[in-house]
Amino acid sequence: MWETRVRAITRMAFQFSKPALERSWMSVAVILTFIAPIVAYYDYLHQFDNEQIDEDRQIQIVWQARFVAFVVVVGLWIVMFLPITIWKFMGRVRVNNMIDRWAKDDLRSASSYAAIPTWKVVMPGIFKDGIVLAVSFPAPPSSFELENLPPYVARPADQAAPSYEASKRFSGLQGYGKFGEIPLYNDAKETEV
Repeated sequence: MWETRVRAITRMAFQFSKPALERSWMSVAVILTFIAPIVAYYDYLHQFDNEQIDEDRQIQIVWQARFVAFVVVVGLWIVMFLPITIWKFMGRVRVNNMIDRWAKDDLRSASSYAAIPTWKVVMPGIFKDGIVLAVSFPAPPSSFELENLPPYVARPADQAAPSYEASKRFSGLQGYGKFGEIPLYNDAKETEV
């Protein structure tokens, strides 16, 4: 089951990933985004070269040329970037629909106590070729509850009592197996005396 699902995900993801085509398309789009507005701006301005125009009309023409350049940029974004964005979105939707179908199948076929995996796929981007597949399982139910601990596993009554790590750290400095004057364990020699 796992192998067929992974193959299905990679097959569908790579149907919507053509890195060479996407990169060349995007590079042409970026170049056109810079060049086309400049050409449109100066082309619009050169239409009025032979005319004698007063200063107010010149300012109006410059703003119209800027507006034409802006419209060209927006038009290029719609024509160049929107198709790739829609294409990538369609791929993501198809893969997510496939994963949702698998989740429903898993719910239907799993027993009531079984851990059901959650699949998540990150599709390849324009400048990223790899697919990221994350399969997670829910944590098993734990019988450990802090409220129901046995009485012998309670917090120490004396909050200033040294911890085991502190006693281990200082035991070599103050004698053999002692923390100050408190023995850490009963020595067989001391009990016989």
